[in-house]
Amino acid sequence: LRVLLVRLGAPDDDLALLKRSLHQLDELFLLVVVGEFNAGKTAFLNAMLGERLLTEGVLPTTSQIQLLRYGERQAEDVTGDDILVVHLPVEWLREVNLVDTPGTNAIIQRHQEITEHFIPRSDLVLFVTSADRPFSESERLLLSRIREWGKKIVMVVNKIDLIDQPDDREQILAFVRDNGRQLLGVAPEVFPVSARQALQAKTKAHQQGSPLGADPLWQQSLFEPLERYILHALDATERLRLKLENPIGVVDNLGQHYSGVIANRRTVLKGDFDAIDAIEAQLEAYEADMRRDFKYHLSHVDNVLYAMAERGDRFFDETMRIGRVFDLVNGEKVRAEFEREVIADTSRDVERQVSDLIDWMVDKDYRQWRDVMEYLNRRSAQHAEQIVGQIGSEFEFNRQNLIASVGREAQRVVDTYDP
Repeated sequence: LRVLLVRLGAPDDDLALLKRSLHQLDELFLLVVVGEFNAGKTAFLNAMLGERLLTEGVLPTTSQIQLLRYGERQAEDVTGDDILVVHLPVEWLREVNLVDTPGTNAIIQRHQEITEHFIPRSDLVLFVTSADRPFSESERLLLSRIREWGKKIVMVVNKIDLIDQPDDREQILAFVRDNGRQLLGVAPEVFPVSARQALQAKTKAHQQGSPLGADPLWQQSLFEPLERYILHALDATERLRLKLENPIGVVDNLGQHYSGVIANRRTVLKGDFDAIDAIEAQLEAYEADMRRDFKYHLSHVDNVLYAMAERGDRFFDETMRIGRVFDLVNGEKVRAEFEREVIADTSRDVERQVSDLIDWMVDKDYRQWRDVMEYLNRRSAQHAEQIVGQIGSEFEFNRQNLIASVGREAQRVVDTYDP
């Protein structure tokens, strides 16, 4: 696939994406958390970590991509891509890397670009939405993009504690399931949680040394099923399966995209070859017309020569009579009469007819060349913007060279045409 992408002139980003998708088979399982800024993604991660280790942004401008990794002690460093790498002494981070992304509605475009850069690399996506505002337009857009990469998606409905009535909760969860099924083509797993209550319960249990499961607040948070799924249901076998599916999804997405590119190029090239066939047919018709019309214009020169021949016949008939035998002795006189009566203005007449013939040929050649070049220029401009804006400037460069070579050959045929 990489060789094919190179031959197609794929951008470096796609080549790098394919390379990363293969290299990350040797990396830890990557779980990416996405959603809107106010859906509580960082609060959810703090609840997973068991304490408030991550700063929860007040405004989108303060949010930053955070990559969570295991470390013997807590430490932070920033990469050249403006990604904050956070090392935490959390045991389960030995097996899983976490990515906390800015919201899809964050006002910093750079954040969203980096977020979408992480999606293809993810092995599992946790999509966090808010119970009081599920499935916003920006969330739908991001979900559709995630779907294109064939990623497994788990839906987390946070802030479920804001919804008091059980019936209302069920309606919200059904709404999320139905919309997820419509967008993804499959029914996603949906977990309702209250990250705020879960973190409070864990903090309380840690401070008091009490069992977490007995705390009503922990039970109300509904956090245990999701935590069990992430930490236990995603065992080594399941994580391996999802990680192996990651490059397959990337390859499938790239394959579909470039299949469309190839199909589009085939259509463009078919049109180009049809244009070349049309030009060849036009040149053949031009040659036939030139041969026919050339004979007509050449006949004007023939007429001048025929007229001179007739005058010559009359001259010889009159000069060679016996009665003028003495005049024949005077050669200079006969030559002068021959030039005056026979040749006369023949030379100028022939020059004029030949000049008219040349003017006619030059005009016909120019018109033919102009028509061919205008046709080629129109064809050359077609699809060019679409192709260049897409990918593959080399393809468009080669295409333009092909069309230009046809133009040069057409001009050569016109210039060297000799009836």
